[in-house]
Amino acid sequence: MVNAVLYQAKTGCQWRMLPAEFGSWNTIWRTFARWRDRGVWQQVMDVLRRHLRVAAGRDPEPSLLMVDCQVVKGGRCGADFHEGHYKYRLRGAKRAVAVDYLGLPVTVNVTGARTHEVKAARQLLDRVLPEAARVATVMGDRGFRGLATQLERAYGVETVIKHDENRPRGEFRPLQPLWKVEAAFADLGRWRRLARSFEGTSASATAWMQVAAVGVMLRQV
Repeated sequence: MVNAVLYQAKTGCQWRMLPAEFGSWNTIWRTFARWRDRGVWQQVMDVLRRHLRVAAGRDPEPSLLMVDCQVVKGGRCGADFHEGHYKYRLRGAKRAVAVDYLGLPVTVNVTGARTHEVKAARQLLDRVLPEAARVATVMGDRGFRGLATQLERAYGVETVIKHDENRPRGEFRPLQPLWKVEAAFADLGRWRRLARSFEGTSASATAWMQVAAVGVMLRQV
């Protein structure tokens, strides 16, 4: 069952086009949906991340989270949660991800593309910070400046904003260690199910990001 879902996430094929060796596509779909609703994929992410952190000689739980967002074009699937984005001139979704210092995904969330970065990051962090006792610092670029006061009041967490004031306009320069969030997006983007936001609900879109994150970390075990 797990292999079937990972295959679907990696190849991006239609459910009905899953190889027969995996069994009934309808059974696989219903199992995926049930695990999505129960938060199973996030639990698997947590187990794998802790294992990889311990293997790297670190504490199982992170003390630093780095956040960023990405806007992707939505697929054609009828009524859905996708929204128009004025800057990128598309209708789609906004993906938010938090990674630890090793670049391992801690949690993900998907909303409509029009959601402001600060709001998207706050929704993301509200999923993890109540249970993350060791997290003392959240890091992001200057698009997340509005998080500082919110996180300090709600969780007593420091917000560090990274920005290269000497960077020429239009030139890309990686910010240490924030480039690891961009690397995480690149790793997730290699899973074809995430080529666009094909889902009709935020819950399903988030679940497929979690499946891809599981696949990324499994390759490091």
